[in-house]
Amino acid sequence: MKKATITGLILAVAVTLYSQEREYKTLVNFDQVRISGMGGPVMQFTAVDGEFAHLMGGGGAILFNDFFIGGYGLGLTNNIRVDEDKYPGAQTNHHLSVSHGGFWLGYSLFGTHPVHICISSLIGWGELGIKDDYGQYDGDNFFIIVPTLEVELNLTRYFRIGAGATYSLYTLVDLKDPSDTDAPGYKSSDLSSPGGFLSFKFGWF
Repeated sequence: MKKATITGLILAVAVTLYSQEREYKTLVNFDQVRISGMGGPVMQFTAVDGEFAHLMGGGGAILFNDFFIGGYGLGLTNNIRVDEDKYPGAQTNHHLSVSHGGFWLGYSLFGTHPVHICISSLIGWGELGIKDDYGQYDGDNFFIIVPTLEVELNLTRYFRIGAGATYSLYTLVDLKDPSDTDAPGYKSSDLSSPGGFLSFKFGWF
């Protein structure tokens, strides 16, 4: 009985020591992931139906080291007259309305360097509409992807400015005048275009 007890104790100690020395490996090591957040105003300079367009909004995201995931919203701020050839029922005070929002994903290459590159994309949905002085009265939903390449400047530990280029890829756009369905209306190609991007990011980088 004594021998069995001593043998059991030796085995228990050996298993405990082995467990302490054994290195357990996983695919993701959360000890090396730094989680923080950021947010701030963003704007885009592009073209809608061949006219200059300025979209203004904001976004926020959770940072996992140099990778971030969050959300955004953008809306057209300047007036763009409705093309009467595409939308015959338009009046002189009718303008286009464009707004969209959704997911904001990106990655900063060498984010600890004072000047570095950030690759990101806006993936969302929104509405193209016709508006007058009293509000919007007709619209059509769309899906949009906006890949973006920025040069980021770390002005402080808590503030970055980014400037770069985008391409707005609109899909599923089909806005027609209900009183004249033979008119071409607005299509995805009328909105899709390259542009510039400017962001002001406040957070713990």
